[in-house]
Amino acid sequence: MIETKTKTSEDVLTDEKVSACPDCPCCGTSSVLLVKSTDSNRHTTDQTFTYYRCDGCGLVFMHPIPQDMHPFYKGGYQEIPSSLEELRTLASKEKYRMAPILRHKTEGKLLEIGPWIGMFSCNAKDAGFDVTVMDMDERCLQFLRNTVGIRTFQSNEPAETLASMTERFDVIALWHCLEHLPEPWLVIERAVEKLAPGGVLLIAIPNIESYEFSVFKSAWRHLDTPRHLYFYSSDSLVNLCRKNGLKKLEVATKDELSIALSQDFWFHWASLKTSSVFFAKVLARLGFYFGQFRQRNTEDSGSGITAVFQRPLNS
Repeated sequence: MIETKTKTSEDVLTDEKVSACPDCPCCGTSSVLLVKSTDSNRHTTDQTFTYYRCDGCGLVFMHPIPQDMHPFYKGGYQEIPSSLEELRTLASKEKYRMAPILRHKTEGKLLEIGPWIGMFSCNAKDAGFDVTVMDMDERCLQFLRNTVGIRTFQSNEPAETLASMTERFDVIALWHCLEHLPEPWLVIERAVEKLAPGGVLLIAIPNIESYEFSVFKSAWRHLDTPRHLYFYSSDSLVNLCRKNGLKKLEVATKDELSIALSQDFWFHWASLKTSSVFFAKVLARLGFYFGQFRQRNTEDSGSGITAVFQRPLNS
């Protein structure tokens, strides 16, 4: 005789939670609910969005993803500069972003995916690299072509555009772009194919395993729902790049960029607590130093991940 067990209300709820979690869009493994969030940064919608974490490859993904993302980008980021001189003034504050590249490459062909107004690309060009960029915004591309003198590709599908390109690059850079892209794992795969032997791939993304996210969850500014679609931890990003034949050169979560992201988060958080700019700055500084103290002994807990990988010379 086969014994049957009557499901309790707890069992039903568990089944509903399991069935409600979609399989990973990258590897097909089951996932678990991570966090639900609204657009607390730009308030473009009242809709709630849900992120899941893959049990297999560790990818964090938003599901479902709206078919039309354009409405959520209202407000934009920086305005397009009026001149090359203005761009160089802005870019001079971010020259530290060149350091991870220059430690491994000092010249050659460089492709940046998602340059926006082109601060990194401008610094790379001034450093002597032959720069090409790929972006979806034609206004920014026109500025980079006509004012900065950079070759451009307009694309809403970077993986497809990479696949169609015939040249190879010594450097491919994605500065806080990968989290916005559809099928980022495919973008990485295609980018690896377009690296010259010995070429390097730089990826910088928000750190979903940061101390700040562990505490603030949906209120973490760099979750930036719903514009950020995908997140990788340091380990999952390294594993993905290794599967694509790349060698890890360096991975940092407490570098200068991560510190800047953390300071931005804490000031945003403090500004929601007080209308006084002075007290917001004081509160933000206290929060920032407290966060730095709490994460001092925890590896990979900074606000961002900056990783550099290399394609082997014999590949």
